[in-house]
Amino acid sequence: MIKNEGYIDINSMDLLKDFKQNNKHILYFSSDSCNVCHSVFPRLLDLMKDVDFPIGKIDVNKNIEIAGQHLVFSIPSILIFNEDTEVLRKITKVRILSIVLIIILGIMISYFYIISHNTFGRIYQEETRDTIIEIKKTFLKDTINNIFIEIEVQREVEAKRYENYVNQRSISLDLMVEEDDKFIAYFKDRFDTDIKNLGEDNYWSVVAWDNSTNKILYDPLNEVGGDIETYLSSIKPQLFIYNVVNHGSISGIFGVKSNFIDDKVKIVTAEKIRRQKFDNGSYIWVNEILDYEGGVNYAIRRVHSNLPETEGSYLNTFETDIKGNKPYLEELNGIKKDGELFFAYYFKKLNSEEISEKISYSKLYKDFDWIIATGVQIDEIDKYVDNTDYRTKLESKKIMSKLMIIMLIVLSVGISLVIHLEGIYSKRINVRLKNEADIDALTKAYSRRRGTLELSNAFKAYLKGKESPGIMMFDLDKFKETNDTFGHDVGDIVLRRTVDAINEIVRNEDIIIRWGGDEFIGIFYGLSKENAIKIAKKILDSVNTLEIPVKTSTVDDLVKIEMSIGITYFSKE
Repeated sequence: MIKNEGYIDINSMDLLKDFKQNNKHILYFSSDSCNVCHSVFPRLLDLMKDVDFPIGKIDVNKNIEIAGQHLVFSIPSILIFNEDTEVLRKITKVRILSIVLIIILGIMISYFYIISHNTFGRIYQEETRDTIIEIKKTFLKDTINNIFIEIEVQREVEAKRYENYVNQRSISLDLMVEEDDKFIAYFKDRFDTDIKNLGEDNYWSVVAWDNSTNKILYDPLNEVGGDIETYLSSIKPQLFIYNVVNHGSISGIFGVKSNFIDDKVKIVTAEKIRRQKFDNGSYIWVNEILDYEGGVNYAIRRVHSNLPETEGSYLNTFETDIKGNKPYLEELNGIKKDGELFFAYYFKKLNSEEISEKISYSKLYKDFDWIIATGVQIDEIDKYVDNTDYRTKLESKKIMSKLMIIMLIVLSVGISLVIHLEGIYSKRINVRLKNEADIDALTKAYSRRRGTLELSNAFKAYLKGKESPGIMMFDLDKFKETNDTFGHDVGDIVLRRTVDAINEIVRNEDIIIRWGGDEFIGIFYGLSKENAIKIAKKILDSVNTLEIPVKTSTVDDLVKIEMSIGITYFSKE
């Protein structure tokens, strides 16, 4: 029989010392109290190595393993210093039972894995498909919105150009101080020359008359058709810009019509759309609405990259696809209701006779009565999902095989190795999650979460009597304009380049935080108010000299970064 058993809670170093002093025969570690502080268990092992028990010293390499922040013991966690074979038999039985239970548990896990795999697979497929469709919708909407922005920019460019033409002509006529007959001759000569040289591209609307008799003296385009007052009241609303000149008894009006400028913008936009190419087989098309009530010939197809031969053909809301849907009617109703819509129908693939389901986004540009739309074939999404699901299942099978092998290995080395691996894995996950939470993914600056914590800690330290750090607020000027003009990809580059420029100036111990959007905060420990201005100026000089070239099929420009900085310190007031 075994005498003098001692039960020791290994969370208590004092108990271990008592054990050494009392020189008990048996050391028993309860399985529910086998966690110790990482700083304690090295001392625990050293003490155990030095204990001289009646049967000799403990071989800790056989009985105890270190895993992360735990001491791991064979199950049940008993170290025996006695030659009693009955105790050894009990330990063996418990270990065998534990292994059997683990094997049964492994079999049950495998069974439920196989049963649930298909169910989870279906759920995964559905969720993946829905997610991809939402991503595609965002892409389609952004594509059309970018076209709208380009149209507005082009209209401004064209309007400015013709405004300059009218102003220049006004100046030249105002400088003419000759008598009436020479003035009208000069007037006619200037506009006759322009109209002849411009030909079909003529942009002038021009008329001159004798204001004493209202007799028409010059009407090269035969626009008057009646008395001068009626003509003036009808032509002025049509002109985007015009000027009226008076020279003695001679009066004249000249300008450029709004629809001429819009027609120029339509031509430029249509050519841009035809040149655009997308990797996923998408394209953009434009239909001009003639009758918002629908019916036969309710619209005309202006641009269609997939079916260019149909450009100029008329559309009707009674047309159906192969499934009986009426896409033109659905589109028109959605446009009339909300000005935009997503909808699905069946249509030919790009450069193919194959017909498949397509999800499209359409939006009305009201000034032109243009429905500008784009879409993507849904079966391409299904193919991607199926391919992803296949690869996922394949990888899942590989993982399952590896898990079974690992399970056998784990059984061979004991529960200690399982806990050891789990501890390492958990530690890595915690480190990675902390890094992901603390670092802004785009700019690699600290995140707002980390920034809030740093500011809070700095302020608490300040309240306890430590020196206030310098705090700078960085704000990019006209960043929204950059995003709107050049797109979010260029905006992302601006943010990254800005942070890189700041990091080249500041010290390693300084903290740069992305607070939100284009706003950043810097925390500078030990920075005096005198030096804060100098550092801020260096940062401004560095950032404000950055230039980012932007070159696409439609844009060739340099983006210049401008930034404002505010400086403050903590105050107890």
